[in-house]
Amino acid sequence: MSIPVARCWSRAALPLAVFAAVAGVQLWLVAGAGTDVPFQEQWDVEGRWLYPGFAAGGALHFSDLLRPHNEHRILWTHLLNLGLFKADGQWDPLVQLIAGAGLRAAAAAGLAWLLGCNLGSVGRWVAAAGVVAAYLPILAWHNALWGFQSQVYFVLLLALGTLALLAEPEPTFRRQCSGLAVGCAGLLAMGPGALIPGALLGLALLRGIGRRSWGQAGWREAWPALVLLAFALSLRVQVPELAELRPASVGEFVGALGRMLAWPHVDQPMAALVLNLPLALVAIRRLAGKPGLAPGEDLVLLLGGWAVGVALAAAWSRGGSAEFAAGVPSRYVDLIVLLPLANAWSVLALVSVAMGPGRQVTRLVAFAWGGFLLIGWIGLSAQMWRGVVGPRLRDREAPVRLVQAFQATGDPAVFAGQPRLLVPHPNPESVRVVLADPRMKGLLPPSFQPSQPMGPLSRAARWLVGW
Repeated sequence: MSIPVARCWSRAALPLAVFAAVAGVQLWLVAGAGTDVPFQEQWDVEGRWLYPGFAAGGALHFSDLLRPHNEHRILWTHLLNLGLFKADGQWDPLVQLIAGAGLRAAAAAGLAWLLGCNLGSVGRWVAAAGVVAAYLPILAWHNALWGFQSQVYFVLLLALGTLALLAEPEPTFRRQCSGLAVGCAGLLAMGPGALIPGALLGLALLRGIGRRSWGQAGWREAWPALVLLAFALSLRVQVPELAELRPASVGEFVGALGRMLAWPHVDQPMAALVLNLPLALVAIRRLAGKPGLAPGEDLVLLLGGWAVGVALAAAWSRGGSAEFAAGVPSRYVDLIVLLPLANAWSVLALVSVAMGPGRQVTRLVAFAWGGFLLIGWIGLSAQMWRGVVGPRLRDREAPVRLVQAFQATGDPAVFAGQPRLLVPHPNPESVRVVLADPRMKGLLPPSFQPSQPMGPLSRAARWLVGW
């Protein structure tokens, strides 16, 4: 069950390769489809509030960075963006995209390290390959091409750290305090951080049922999760304006949840039953009091449990929206992809312990399950390529031309009839206010102030992506 961290450091080469692969592909996507045009909430949160307040001096306080954005606290995203803004001397979403590629690659490398650290050589390669395939950016294009989405990468990194530190059945007090500190940081990264204590409590309950007792062992395992839960509840905020996005009926909620749990078969909610059966079987074995199938099983259960929590929360808070009716929004993929990864690990573990006449049947079923997952992954990737990524690669400058035309004319009609993903903000007034703000003079993204010299990070970013 335990994760021998010291031994894992000698196996760092493969996670480094995962980092390079994920970062390289994402930088390729940014180079071909990215721009320095802010998108949607960036105009309001960054352009109208964060940077003008910071540039004005004294108008922005640390406590302001803790205030909620919808249901989320995104402290680390604000700090990253302010750091990049200060270092570059201007606002440049392209620099944010490159920083995000590094954060996402670090999360993928950490996940590959955690999943493979107790496995043999072949197992580590399989884990690394699975993580690389899961974190190719085509399916998560929203986060990869929107500089504001570093919050997703921060919560993913901090969740992985928290769950890894607290996954052991008998962690030291020092390890628990470390996990608690990282978990508290995760609560300030994004809303899904509040679901971490739920996964931890679920594992503690699973262990208690498996050993048919709770006692001191149960409380020793559960207390960090209870502290995190209390902190999460203290940060909770209600946003009445978003209530209309909730499901209007139980059926609508179940449909949205089914699509999340069935990812990548997002058009077949019933596929969730097949895709999540392996992880369910592992959990049932533990409920029956059987020992774990392989080292690292508790961490896999935590990762899967957290992903299920993300699916439940997303279906409850956004399941009535039009984008959920069409499938699973791309911005959720970096988190929900943990669920098929946990199930894939469970498939391999179940095959490894199969014995007797059923061993061959188990292998055939596992092969069929993997094929079903792969078919969904390929189909959804092709859909995203045709609908979003391909068109952006063919005309990367389209959003830039639209905003430059609006900047020159002030006429919102330039956005009329344009595809939604090319329009920088649903309310052109938000764009106009930022472009006209005297506090942002000389600080706008390079595309909107071509006569101004670019900052050092902006120059380096363009060199890196070959612009």
